[in-house]
Amino acid sequence: MFPTAARLSKASRAPLTPKRGNKDYYKGTRQAFLPGGPRTGAPGKHIIRGRAKYRLLDSKVRVYVAPPIEEIESSLLKPYVAMDARLSNDQKLAVWGKYHGTGGLTPEHFLRVAREHTYARLNPENPTMYPGYNPSWMNARIKLHIMGDPSAKGLAVRGAQPIGGAADKSSGLRELEVVEPKSS
Repeated sequence: MFPTAARLSKASRAPLTPKRGNKDYYKGTRQAFLPGGPRTGAPGKHIIRGRAKYRLLDSKVRVYVAPPIEEIESSLLKPYVAMDARLSNDQKLAVWGKYHGTGGLTPEHFLRVAREHTYARLNPENPTMYPGYNPSWMNARIKLHIMGDPSAKGLAVRGAQPIGGAADKSSGLRELEVVEPKSS
């Protein structure tokens, strides 16, 4: 009589691993049992006798010693988003613009604001396309001192006609020139 093929195969001789086991079979890395090792694994052990079937061991329980609550509250470090943090109306306007209300964001409004932001980023010396007009998001950023006030630089329009004519893409724009204030 010959032994069965399963007894001769190497699969039966190798120890069972989590990869070969069932979905509920987890072996772990057994670091909790190393002397002086990190406290991984269970904080206690199962007991067969007695009312409580699980006993916590003080040597295995993880402990974190926190600083006093007065020191935490007086610290400059705060959570990323505090529960009591509220945005002012200027901050909401600087972040969301005019579309934070019930109307929502329309594609036309998104395109207009994206163009305004792009133009302001590419032209920091005169961030608005039209002199004398600042969008609401820009006014809120100026009020919060996130960006400088472009009207404080003394911009003047050079010429009453648009540059380039009707064929030019920038037909609605006029050229700006910086006017230095005269010192007395």
